[in-house]
Amino acid sequence: MKKDRFIAFFDAIMAIIMTIVVLEFVIPEGTEWKDLSILGYQVLAYAIAFFWLGGMWMNIHDVWHDVDTVNRGVLWVNIVMVFFASMIPFLVVYVGRNLNAVVPQVLYGLDVLFITVCNWISIELLNKSQKSIPAQIKGLRISIIVELAINVLGLIIGTAFFPMAIIISVAVARVFLIIWRAVTVAKKKAV
Repeated sequence: MKKDRFIAFFDAIMAIIMTIVVLEFVIPEGTEWKDLSILGYQVLAYAIAFFWLGGMWMNIHDVWHDVDTVNRGVLWVNIVMVFFASMIPFLVVYVGRNLNAVVPQVLYGLDVLFITVCNWISIELLNKSQKSIPAQIKGLRISIIVELAINVLGLIIGTAFFPMAIIISVAVARVFLIIWRAVTVAKKKAV
């Protein structure tokens, strides 16, 4: 299959996922700043998820730029990744309303891990089937391994004694990846 159909599908689904959370926010009755407290930490959870998904989307597009065709294995891994990504709106609201609770945080953290693992498998499958992307693979592998390590550490700490460590680890991983990407791009331009 040509990549264009899948990219269009993926882009549409990601756009929906990244914006649908806002529809779950309760609109405050009043118009004062204090009235916004009804949202609790939902906006924070939304912002972290939005930028995490946005960064993932950017990285995927960087890899897929040089891809010509897509085989069924790659398609299925990405369909599974989109499935887990589609859980983000529910989990963001669940975490935002229960920031210090273990179960919502663990579910959110596991979902992020599953998405990241699917992304990694997709990249490895693309690497095997496409001769045009190996130059990007080493850096992507390192960044995914670091992201997984940060998120697993967050899950361990969050499950053991500080639930918010899970969502914090997702934010820290995203900041790391933004810096990693900026440094990588700067190095490429310097060469």
